[in-house]
Amino acid sequence: MSVLGEPVRLGPLVARNRIVFPAHLTNAAVARRPTPQHAAYYGARAAGGAGLVITEEQSVDPADRPYEKLVDGTDPAVVPGYRAIADAVHAHGALVLAQLGHNGGQSSSIYSRAPVDGADDEPDPMFREVPRVLGAGDYDRLVTGFGLVASHVAAGGLDGVEVQCSQASLIRQLFSARSPRALPFLTAVLRAVRAAIGPERVLGVRLQGDEGLPGGLGTPDAVRVAVAVEPLVDYVNTAVGVATRTLPLIEPPMGVPAGYAAHVPSAVRAAVSVPVIGVGRFTTPAQAREAVASGSCDLVGVVRGQIADPSFAAKALRGARVRRCIGCNQECIARVGLNQRLGCAVNPSAGREAVTAAPVSGSARVLVVGGGPAGLAAAVAAARSGHAVTLAERSDVLGGQLALASRAPERRELANLVADLAHEARDLGVVVRLRTPVTAVEDADAVVLATGARPALPSWAGGLERVVDVTDVLAGRVAPGERVLVVDAGRGHAATSVAELLARRGADVATLTPALVAADALAPTLDRERWRRRAAEVGVAEHTDRVVVACREGLVVDVLEHLTGTVTPWPADWVVHAGPPTPEVPSLGDVAVPVVRVGDCLAPRDVDAAVREGTAAGESIRERTSGP
Repeated sequence: MSVLGEPVRLGPLVARNRIVFPAHLTNAAVARRPTPQHAAYYGARAAGGAGLVITEEQSVDPADRPYEKLVDGTDPAVVPGYRAIADAVHAHGALVLAQLGHNGGQSSSIYSRAPVDGADDEPDPMFREVPRVLGAGDYDRLVTGFGLVASHVAAGGLDGVEVQCSQASLIRQLFSARSPRALPFLTAVLRAVRAAIGPERVLGVRLQGDEGLPGGLGTPDAVRVAVAVEPLVDYVNTAVGVATRTLPLIEPPMGVPAGYAAHVPSAVRAAVSVPVIGVGRFTTPAQAREAVASGSCDLVGVVRGQIADPSFAAKALRGARVRRCIGCNQECIARVGLNQRLGCAVNPSAGREAVTAAPVSGSARVLVVGGGPAGLAAAVAAARSGHAVTLAERSDVLGGQLALASRAPERRELANLVADLAHEARDLGVVVRLRTPVTAVEDADAVVLATGARPALPSWAGGLERVVDVTDVLAGRVAPGERVLVVDAGRGHAATSVAELLARRGADVATLTPALVAADALAPTLDRERWRRRAAEVGVAEHTDRVVVACREGLVVDVLEHLTGTVTPWPADWVVHAGPPTPEVPSLGDVAVPVVRVGDCLAPRDVDAAVREGTAAGESIRERTSGP
């Protein structure tokens, strides 16, 4: 990994290595100002070895507020927050820059109660507000705003500024609209920022390399702009996708390969002499190293990889294993999109770095029953606290429901979470016993029950042999063929994954859901667009607003259509049900020690809840000092 550890000069300063923590929304701001959580969050990634940290966007216009918790960099009250961020990052030897931007027509008046300014009067498809087209005086006003915020950044002690001209940027919108004002405006902005921060700080620019839209900006446009602004900047960062229209390009879900955006930094790097940052869903050190070693970029941006494991960079440089991002987007992208704080399914502390608790340590004997994600997380947390941990799993493999779910198309990376937790458990000395059902508790001071959940077919299934649960398909206990009806009562990945799996095996598959939109739970995680394309490719038919009310011999399914109230017979050769399972809580007899339930055996939910609860349970165990 030596290539990642090489220092790189960024204008007047030197980054200690080539791993960057790029800008992204955290929703940690309060009253539009930075908070101690920002300082703790960025400081944790600096402590974890990142060479360069770039904060989330700081707005250069008080009226620009597409979401509630966008920091208003024009307010002088942000300076103490900037200073705290700078101190937290500098304490660990990394550089830290602030990203500055204006969202233009990709904004809203909900919070500002002011008109949205845009490059043209075309409403954005997400925000759906008709922008007020900028006038000549508006450009001068915004240039002044960039300079003002840059002066606050300098006063706060940060190492420089990155100007955003990419995913959600007025400047990108000007270039996209082919406005003759675009390049002069960007040039004026860069000059104003440089004047504010001086020659001793770093000035970078993030350019749009591929909007993913017909007739939109592409790599040649990024190259052209990079060449034009090269004399004014110390580095060029790159991006793909538009933050509303082609959001899955920016934050691609599970299944998208690393380096998918490499064509952009490669082309820019060939045209300029300043360092170029590349991004592209890098989840392992090997992928990050390949991006730099191949010449695709000079520095590599790793966001979700460093959210999942704050020590990603340090581990990469010493060749250690990281806890990998699995691309589920459940706690990062989906939470932020719902106006909640950023989190992470595999790292429960992400977004909560400022929350401190007294460390718990001891040497209790801990028994964890169940080897799914909740049980593994509990075992790891308890062992890290110094306890002697035994994990008993009744099957012959670890992973629980994830071991099954990872067999579905585009879901293989779920297995990485299991593998990483199992690896940590082994390193920490956890004794893992497979094929070990537990019916009584002996020689334990505390028990964590993580036995998961079992399938629950609905009453209309009637015990018919060919009405099965999705887990039966994934486990290989049945192999539905011919006409298959997948009933999506959970509206998540279970139904869509199995539908695709069976269609790729040659079955004639239809999905049925009571919801207004098929696979609607896949939208917040940015999976639905890719699913719809794959469904069309393999011929999966989707039906909405329908509920199964009965299932008769010969597999005739009676389906109620919400819109008309009519019940229609639906013939099928197999029916596969995807719905909420039932918690499985085994009897352990009389237990004289504390027992805590975590994960699906408490209440079936997503993997983030399992890991979070398991971790909390393991961390809370104290050495037993009394009792029998």
